[in-house]
Order: sequence, then C-alpha cells, then structure tokens
Amino acid sequence: MIRKRKRLVHKFLLDTKAKIPFPQAQLTIYQPSVAELSLMGEPNFLIATNALTKDYKSLNIEDNFNLENLTNFDILMSMIKEKSEQSKIIFLSILQLFDLIFPDYKVGIIPNGFLLQEKNTDVEQKTIHHIDSANFDEFAQIIYEMFGLASFQGVTGDDYNPQGDRARALVEKFRQKREFLMKLRQEKGEDTELNSVFGRYIDILAVGECKDKNLLAQYSLYQLIEEFKRFELKEAFDYTLRAKMAGATKVKDAKDWYQDITLGVDLKEE
Repeated sequence: MIRKRKRLVHKFLLDTKAKIPFPQAQLTIYQPSVAELSLMGEPNFLIATNALTKDYKSLNIEDNFNLENLTNFDILMSMIKEKSEQSKIIFLSILQLFDLIFPDYKVGIIPNGFLLQEKNTDVEQKTIHHIDSANFDEFAQIIYEMFGLASFQGVTGDDYNPQGDRARALVEKFRQKREFLMKLRQEKGEDTELNSVFGRYIDILAVGECKDKNLLAQYSLYQLIEEFKRFELKEAFDYTLRAKMAGATKVKDAKDWYQDITLGVDLKEE
C-alpha cells in the first residue's frame, strides 16, 4: 500500500512558478524552468529527485534489516556518504539540483545534513541555513510536489548501490523495476541513452496547441506536465463529444477536462 501524500505547497504557487516558502529552514525554493533543468541533464535530475523523495518507510520489503528504526533522511545520508561510484553520482546530482533551486546559496554537506550559505554577502551578514533531520521530510515533500514527481513513477534515474546490508534489499527492488522498464523501451526501438522525457512533452504540446517550443521550455516542470495532462483530458473529451454528435452510441463519457488535477500529490494505491 502506498501512502497518500499530504499537500504542503499551495497550488497557486505551482501554477505561477513562484518561489516556494520553506519556513522550516527559513528559505525560499526557486522553481527552475525545463530549460534550466536540462543543464544538469534529465538522468541526473531523476537521480537527485528520486534520492531525495523516495519514501523508503512505505515499501514492504522482506528482511529489511531494521529499516523501521531509520528515517528516510538517515538512509539518504548513509547512501551519499559511502565511498562508492554510485554514491558520488547521487551526491553530485543532488548538489546540481540544489544549485538550481537555491541559486543564491553555496551548498555543502556536513555530518548531520546539508548546509546553505548566502552568496554575495559580507561574511558578517551571511546567514547559514540547514536541511537536516528536523526539516527534511517537509523539504522532500515540497520537491515531490514542485516537480510533479508522481508523473515519473517508473521513469526514474539510476537507483542506489549502497555497500551496507541495510539498504541492499531496497536497491534490488528498485533495480529490477528500472531494468524491466528499460527493456520494454528498448524493445519498442527507443534510444534510451538520448531519449528525453521533457522533450516528448514539449514536442506533443507544441504541435497539439500550436505553441513555440522555446516558450514551453521556459515552463516549470510542474507547469509543463500539468498542461500536458490537461491537454490529454481535453483531447479525450473533444473526441468523445464529436463521436456522440456523429451518432456513436457505444462511447463512454470522457472525464471533464476542466476537473481539478492534484499533480504530484496523490498516489494510486496498490
């Protein structure tokens, strides 16, 4: 059973690409455009967001090596501190993401979390902020909502490869799912090395809505995905309406395309 996530971010902030308050750390989070995210690369983006927002505690895994005694933050920190190549990739991907969402801060890691120090400010006036065990859950939820990550379930970047036994059971489950999905895409003839999820959304919307690709690239990822979801609903609704007007009798009613969309918040229960 996958838990329902409680919304923390007001939808108006997501719709308008405004900065998101993160009061637990006395910070605001910048919503980068799709074009800005492309600078770090989609694989690194997916690795970083997957690492930050994975809800390990909701996973039902046998022989979980007392994972119930650890928080999601504990598991993340143990992974990025390991001396492995995968840990370095995860850590560097997270730093790249932090550079985008906290452009006015220099980001570093300390034993008990992440440290953010203001740039371009006198040393005496610099304020230091922390993302640690006290506020990490709120931060992870903001990231989850801000990037509409529910839409990327099953389309994630590299999962973890920790050395410790505690997280190895988690890793195996993640890896099997990713390899299965990768195999399916390869069988369909997709170039999985160069394939762009963001680009696919932009291509479809550019044609379907007659919009400039460069304009769509300035959307936040949330805006891009939500508009794509809305476009899909509108297409289905219009098709159903046309079919019924033409006399079709075995066509099911389509959902209203103007319904509320809680993108990146509610998960389907399994």
